[in-house]
Parts: sequence; C-alpha cells; structure tokens
Amino acid sequence: MTEATAPEVCLSSVDGNLLALFEAAQRWIHEQSLVLVEIETILGQAGELLDLYQGCLTAEKLPPSLRTPYELMAWTRPVRSENDVSGMEQYAHWFARWLAVCLPGNEDLQDEVCCQILLRTQSRAQRFVY
Repeated sequence: MTEATAPEVCLSSVDGNLLALFEAAQRWIHEQSLVLVEIETILGQAGELLDLYQGCLTAEKLPPSLRTPYELMAWTRPVRSENDVSGMEQYAHWFARWLAVCLPGNEDLQDEVCCQILLRTQSRAQRFVY
C-alpha cells in the first residue's frame, strides 16, 4: 500500500479520552511525588474501592472546561481521614473517585486503566534500576 492509498489513521474520541486520562494520572503521580510502592498500594486499593463510587459522583453539572481528566482530579479530592497517617487511604479514595467520574459506569475500563497505569509505572521504574 502506498502513502496515497493508505487509509487515514486518527485517534477515536475514546482513544483521545484515554490518552488524556493516562496523561492526567501520570501528572498527578508526579505532582504527589509518589514512588512505585506507593503507586502500587494506591492503585490496588483504588481498584477495590471503585464500587463505592459507581453512580455516586457525576460531573454533569460541571462546566465543560472543568470536565477534563486533569481538572476532575481537583474536583474529586476527598477529605483526608484523621486515621490516615500516611495519606495512602486518601490517595486510593481520590483515585477511585476520579476514575468513577471520568469513566462513569464502565467498571471494566476503570480496572483496565488501573492495570495499565501500574504497568507503565513499573516499566518506567525498571529503566532506572541498574
């Protein structure tokens, strides 16, 4: 197939939304200065907490400018529990709430996003191990 006859390839809106989701998650991880073991803990707990937030939170009433995955990070932040000494519980709830709002009703995709973020993070961490 030549360039002239090659079909045009473009990201679907779903792929573009997932890319924005991954970028927002990566930025959040960086901003929170999380290390691999913390990320593993947060994502594992978030996966277990997703059921708590299904259908409870919605971004429908937010203006479109605040509905980007990164903007939703701030909106979904929960209050930190007094018993949460390390902050990991708050981060897990935060991440679960964020996924439930960004991908409402799509539990399989929410789980897959957790897995993919973990795999990407582990892969990046392995590059720095000598």
